[in-house]
This record gives sequence, C-alpha cells and structure tokens, in this order.
Amino acid sequence: MRGALLELIVTKPLDQITIREITRLAGVSYPVFFRQFATKEDLLADVATEQVRNLLNRSQPAFARGGANSLRDLCDYVAEHRKLWATLLTAGAQGEMRGEFSRIANEISNERPRTNPDLPPDLVTELVTNAIFDILTWWLRQEEGYPIGNVVKLLDSLVVRVYSRRIPIDLE
Repeated sequence: MRGALLELIVTKPLDQITIREITRLAGVSYPVFFRQFATKEDLLADVATEQVRNLLNRSQPAFARGGANSLRDLCDYVAEHRKLWATLLTAGAQGEMRGEFSRIANEISNERPRTNPDLPPDLVTELVTNAIFDILTWWLRQEEGYPIGNVVKLLDSLVVRVYSRRIPIDLE
C-alpha cells in the first residue's frame, strides 16, 4: 500500500486520492487497508516515517564525522525523490516527518558522546531537525535544477558546523 500511495502521490494531490485507488493499485481488498490504517493520512504518515529513516541513515555520518559526502548523499536522495518530498512536506506530513526525525535523532545522540555536552541535547536535536527541514523545504520550492552543491554548503555551514562546534555554556 505504501508503494501504491507513493505511485499515486506523485501524480495528484493527496486529497484527490481515494482509498479504493490505493487498494486497487496495491492489489489488496478495501478492508485490508483498514486493518493497518484508519485513514489515508495515517498511511501518508507511515510513508513519511520511512522516508525520514532513509534520510537519517544518509545524514548521520555528516554529524558523526562532519562529512560533506553524506550531506551530498542526503541531497541526492531528496533530489531523486523530489516530487515525493515536496508533496510530503506540503501535504500535511511535515509534522510527522519532523517529529520522527527528532525522535530518532534524540535516540542516536543519547547513544554517542556529544560534541557540546553543555547544551541540552533535546534542544540541539530540535534546532538541527528544524534547520534541516527548513533548508530542504526552501530548496524544494526553488526551480528544479537549483545546484545540489549549494544545498550541501547550506546544510554544512548552517547546521553541521554549528552543531559540531564546541560551545561552552554555563547553564546555571
């Protein structure tokens, strides 16, 4: 059903897609849909979660080692799925995507030493999540063909370098 929704969502807006179309394209019966999802928006949230996990797998090395190659991988992935990402970020799935990204990023940051131990990790995760999604959303509003290298530089300078730099703070 995820694949069917992905196929449909690149051709028309979510509000014009019916559950019957999804089930027909997926080759499952109408009741099967409701065994897994209450609404097509729930299915979209599931797709969004999967996309976020794919994005995190590509972005995590950038924060672990500061590597521009993983940022390029992240941008290439979004570019390859541009229409889907543009749709997800504008069709009401952005909240789920940011929430899932933040949740997983918090788990990751709790498992490894922090660059900025003086900063509250949940604040850093929230800021990084919002910055990444704001940059991606901005990029997807640009004309197709906007240089990916520029987006990589934006992510590196506005997110990775800021996050990776040690900032001593006295929180008391």
